[in-house]
Amino acid sequence: MQTWIVVGGIIFIALLARILLSRSGGGALPYFSRETLLSDGELAFYEVLRWSIPEGVAISMKVRLADVLDCSSAARQQGYFAKVSQKHLDFVLYDVVTTRILAAVELDDRSHQRRDRQRRDQFLEEAMSTAGVSLLRIPAAAHYDTRKLRDLVTLHSRRI
Repeated sequence: MQTWIVVGGIIFIALLARILLSRSGGGALPYFSRETLLSDGELAFYEVLRWSIPEGVAISMKVRLADVLDCSSAARQQGYFAKVSQKHLDFVLYDVVTTRILAAVELDDRSHQRRDRQRRDQFLEEAMSTAGVSLLRIPAAAHYDTRKLRDLVTLHSRRI
């Protein structure tokens, strides 16, 4: 009787190990860590943006668009949520106390000249406008004027 319990336990453990190994592909996962969250160009802009925002405002980077925009369950069933669930915004400005979204910032590099990217940008502008969230589009550059950027952020942000 005890032999059957031991054999049953061994078979159970073997089956469990097989299931767990098959879920992980049987080997190490293919992931590795990125060095930084931002590219060199994004980092250069981020440094200027940090100095351009008023006190009480914070910046989040690479925010999922679905964390900024939402839609009704009926619209979800029609596929509208799927249109925002896999996209992200370069930066989102928010109130540090309430986390109220004040504006989103897109840094437009050369990739925004591609036709597919222009369609994505047009959709993004329409969706953000419909939701009442300001979208600042900043052309990527070698240098940025902190004062001009501060004026732009203040002008386009909700309730700063």
